[in-house]
Amino acid sequence: MRVVQSLSRSDKTHNEDAVGARPDALWVIDGASPLGDETAVDGRSPAAWLAATASEYLARMPWVEAGRPLRTVVRELIQHLRQAGRRAGLDSTAAFPTAALSLVRLAHGHLELCLLGDSPVLVRAPGRTATKFVDPQFDGVEEHLLEAVRAELDQGVDPQVVHARARAGNQERRACRNTPAGLWVLADIPAAAEHAFVTSVPAASETEVVVMSDGYARALHPFGLVTDAGMLLDEIAAGRGEALLDRLRAAEEADSARVGFPRFSVSDDATMLYARLQTDAGRASDGPDS
Repeated sequence: MRVVQSLSRSDKTHNEDAVGARPDALWVIDGASPLGDETAVDGRSPAAWLAATASEYLARMPWVEAGRPLRTVVRELIQHLRQAGRRAGLDSTAAFPTAALSLVRLAHGHLELCLLGDSPVLVRAPGRTATKFVDPQFDGVEEHLLEAVRAELDQGVDPQVVHARARAGNQERRACRNTPAGLWVLADIPAAAEHAFVTSVPAASETEVVVMSDGYARALHPFGLVTDAGMLLDEIAAGRGEALLDRLRAAEEADSARVGFPRFSVSDDATMLYARLQTDAGRASDGPDS
């Protein structure tokens, strides 16, 4: 896979997203921003530490070439994070940061996808419409929660009160993550790997792939700067991915009270990687430099 564009932008001291690529693999990791007074880990926020540590592991370990099942890869990644976290002073699961993870790997003529969390993946084969892949655990969950936020705002409740209540609810839900009572995400519980959404699609040459954090996906929802996944991919493919992010940041700033477009944070780290697939047949026909 040939990376065409990669961008990641954060307004925080440390970016809590991470993105990476190898010749036959792509990934994005979206750390969950702390909601309390979490202690820094190795000089970074816990979410930034988790995202960076996971990305470094995926960049250097031989999981692509070995062809191991992606759930096995994720389980081994979590075990690595658990050990690294304990060495860094994260002594309990309750204190361990969490993240969303999306992986794409080219293997055996197919694109294999593994999603754990709310970071979507777009895939478009030549001449076909774009398909948006999401972890079914998270599909529609945030939208449903924000309906209650919007209902209170529409009733005239003070936005600060509404968002404080929403933040408290988020803290309660996070406490249930990686348990049967909640949603499963990347952290220090190896069993989460069994809850990852794994699928595959045929790998045609020139297939386009986008991995992104949900912060970048805000351009589609809730802000509607693009109408659907196909238009989002069109903007990126036309070289306007950075400009789209500029428009998103302007829209977020214009609604800093989060009344027009209810959401859980004013802005979020936004990351996107766009790649095109070149199969062996495609490389042979295009010449040695393709």
